[in-house]
Amino acid sequence: MVQQLVSNAAILLAGFYIISLVYKEPITKELSTSRKMVIGIWAGLLGFALMVFGIPISNNVIVDLRHIPIIMVGFYGGPIPAIVSAIIITASRFLISVNSAAVMAGVVMMLIGIITALFSKRLEKFKIWGVFILNVVACGFVVINLHLILAREANYWLNMSIFVVIALAIGVISAGLMSNMIKSKQLFQKYEQDSTLDYLTRLSNVRQFDEKINHVMDAGSRQVTLMLIDIDYFKNINDTYGHDAGDAILKQLAVILKASTTDGSEAFRNGGEEFSIILLDCSIEEGNDVAERVRKETEEHDFIIPTGQIVKITISVGVSWSKDGANTSEGLFKSADEALYKAKLAGRNRVCIADGN
Repeated sequence: MVQQLVSNAAILLAGFYIISLVYKEPITKELSTSRKMVIGIWAGLLGFALMVFGIPISNNVIVDLRHIPIIMVGFYGGPIPAIVSAIIITASRFLISVNSAAVMAGVVMMLIGIITALFSKRLEKFKIWGVFILNVVACGFVVINLHLILAREANYWLNMSIFVVIALAIGVISAGLMSNMIKSKQLFQKYEQDSTLDYLTRLSNVRQFDEKINHVMDAGSRQVTLMLIDIDYFKNINDTYGHDAGDAILKQLAVILKASTTDGSEAFRNGGEEFSIILLDCSIEEGNDVAERVRKETEEHDFIIPTGQIVKITISVGVSWSKDGANTSEGLFKSADEALYKAKLAGRNRVCIADGN
């Protein structure tokens, strides 16, 4: 029995490893409902595979680790995958045999699914020990169920003791594996996100700006309006109030810029106090209107720095237009940059449109 349970455990751990390769997102309670359903279905199929390779300990009675996938996906993914996996495992049990033992096993799996769904949130603070507690409860249900069927069988308590020890050990190992996979995926997502977002404002960074503008300009089928934005006299703000104040102003301005974007447009921090907005399917007149609206909102906004003081700032904006994709991305950027320079020379706190637009 020990050898067969270890083989069952190997299938279980291999199943978790395979899903980690196939499924790029970590299994967490923040997943969408559809993704939680998919995770639940996968865990249910894994449970069925464990049953197929289960250990027959009497006529029409098998023992295996099918309850562990329910606990794992329920603990980390929440009620939906727990219930979905329990339903699938319960239903698939009748593909192996239809008898009273299958009915009782189904009831036990549904109880484990419901208990996991109800208590996973409360137990998550205990981390791996939370999984262990659920596993102890599940093993208790399994043992009670089998006791009702096999109490008079020879070596019953020896077999159950072996089962419980291996099930608890594999549960801890599975929880450790799952926890490490989730942390690894979350770290990867963070590194991936950090490579595309500005660390301070959480706007897309200059690398993303280059990719976006090159992509839309290379496509050549859409009108592109580019706004280059610079905070007026930003060095004076840093010198007067300190760099913490400057950072606070940059973050608050980023909120204004992001709020001004709609479908097909995106705001970027190009570096320092320089920002940009790419507008798609937008004429130069519409782009000028957006720029004026942003400039006015910035001028009227009360920027609050860490000391609690209110600081007023203004911005200068240069606007250029792709003229139905006739320009290159370099040309579009150069035109907007020249318009921004013209806005500064004209006294700042104003919007200038590139010559020729």
